[in-house]
Amino acid sequence: MSILSRAFTLSRPHELLLKEAGVRLDRAGSALLFKLRSYGVSARVSDLAELLGVDTPAITRKVQQLERLGYVAIEPDADDKRAKRIALTKSGEKTIERITLAVNRRLTRLFAGWSEEEVTVFSSSLDKFAHALTDEMENDRD
Repeated sequence: MSILSRAFTLSRPHELLLKEAGVRLDRAGSALLFKLRSYGVSARVSDLAELLGVDTPAITRKVQQLERLGYVAIEPDADDKRAKRIALTKSGEKTIERITLAVNRRLTRLFAGWSEEEVTVFSSSLDKFAHALTDEMENDRD
């Protein structure tokens, strides 16, 4: 477990993945793009902050950076003139696609030599573990 934890928290593997994808973006920027895509529609900065578990000023700074890079667009909120909504641009979508392809290539390398059955059992077990971990973390918040 410590090896997995370390692999997911070290910035170097993430940097290498983004380099392989041909994307010049940091971990926080890519996380924000993926969260915005999973949100499904444009989102308020406060919504993104809550989804990512960080404060609103941090999201505001990251959104401004992503806008300069052309990955997101900042739009007025029709319901609240003081608020802004953040939407992915076509460039942002293409960036997510490039990162996803790089992740898939990495997984292909990591699972080289595994049988289809081994991958299925591992995937199922990992999914079960992830759900148990999520349930526990949600119960800890209550």
